[in-house]
Amino acid sequence: MDNRLKERGYAPKVWAEFQQSMSGSRQQDLKRFYQAGFGYMDEKLNDAPCLAIDIETTGLNPEQDKIVSVGLVEFDSARVYLPTAKYWLVNPGELSDTSIVVHGITHSDVSSAPTIDSIMPELLDAMAGRLCVVHYRAMEREFFRKLGFALWSQPWLFPVIDTFALEASCLTHSQRWFNRLLGKPLPSLRLPDTRLRYHLPEYENHNALVDAIATAELLQAQMQKWRLGDRCVKELCQ
Repeated sequence: MDNRLKERGYAPKVWAEFQQSMSGSRQQDLKRFYQAGFGYMDEKLNDAPCLAIDIETTGLNPEQDKIVSVGLVEFDSARVYLPTAKYWLVNPGELSDTSIVVHGITHSDVSSAPTIDSIMPELLDAMAGRLCVVHYRAMEREFFRKLGFALWSQPWLFPVIDTFALEASCLTHSQRWFNRLLGKPLPSLRLPDTRLRYHLPEYENHNALVDAIATAELLQAQMQKWRLGDRCVKELCQ
């Protein structure tokens, strides 16, 4: 195995080659996920089947912290398909006092929840063949990559559109040249603050499903404002 796959923040340079290499996985659920392919990479963003996904965790360190909930919803440039929404509470074994304060998920909430491995078949099937959209990819990418090693002794990596990075790029390019020259900082890129700039409604924070829906709506708004719909997905993916 390429040792770079174990590096934090690593992403393949050629996703199609990585997908082909992973399609022979002996883990059937993972194999099915990769065999669905990344065909959306060659589509216009307007035409891509999108899936917003968000996770809540016991902390911010993927080396030691665990996923405690997952939320996702399908959408496209025009609609968020709420009937497709899925939400899982996951029993991570232990919760930290800090994480309970952040997301409000308690020991009693997860005591009878499934473990992460038991939800993976349904999660992989929901994600297969869809362009995943997240807000701040460092969280989802690192936790999912580490999860792959924990469950299958191989990485779980896939292309994503990151609305956090997309917002930073669009705002930077729209800055006046002298503001860029002076290094004027960008406004907050947090999900709630970014949504407010697009006049999107305020939602509850740190609920994985609500944040997934909020991310889907944010990308739709970004597509409209910055005219991203005709851009090829592979130009925007990371």
